Amino acid sequence: MKQQAEFFEAIRRGDTAVVTHLLGRDPDFARVADGLGKTGLHWAAETDQPEVARLLIDAGAEIEARTTWGASPLDWAATMGSRQVAEVLLTRGASGLTLVVAAGLGKIDQVRATIESGADLSGQRRRAAPEAPNDHWPADSAHILGDLISDAMYAAARNGHTAVVEYLLSKGAVVDAKGVFGATALHWAALNGHRRTVDLLLACGARLDIRDVRFNATPAEWATEGGHKEIAGVLATRGGTV
Repeated sequence: MKQQAEFFEAIRRGDTAVVTHLLGRDPDFARVADGLGKTGLHWAAETDQPEVARLLIDAGAEIEARTTWGASPLDWAATMGSRQVAEVLLTRGASGLTLVVAAGLGKIDQVRATIESGADLSGQRRRAAPEAPNDHWPADSAHILGDLISDAMYAAARNGHTAVVEYLLSKGAVVDAKGVFGATALHWAALNGHRRTVDLLLACGARLDIRDVRFNATPAEWATEGGHKEIAGVLATRGGTV
């Protein structure tokens, strides 16, 4: 267990030398998972370590491995905004480039093509989320409601892809669409320090008083938690509770 923890830590910091050394000692590390089902490839996706991702795949890592909540490494890369690892995964044949994943990665051409094709979007639902409400995904979240365009907008806002957010809002996305923890696009953009996205959402009428269901906090309070005092100040001047 100690070596497994060392392996995952080396992946998180992008230490290819240690990763290579430990894989040499035990090739099975390429497929080992933690208690949440996160493999080394998931950890590489979380911290956007493309060179480590290549090493792991070359060593036999399962590119479609799923966490306990159903996320593949590509799903997790899109959630965390890890574009470099996502490109590695897609180049190596990862499946699941849905509308929501493309939005989370800022792939505006893919997002446009999917929507403007006029095709049925039902197959574009996120794979790493439940079909029914739970503690993480409340009943009024865009995913549970089946509002894919709003869910994709929320995913884009979370990672600061302002052009994608603007496009999806023009296509009918709800500006206050909720995601995990019942937090809105504004909550996540504020937490992650995406000022341009925050400004766009505010210009489009995003509410400042919505509280998430996990922490009972406003977008301004999320900005403060994320250490983004300037954004928290902007929200406060608009009437948000810090």
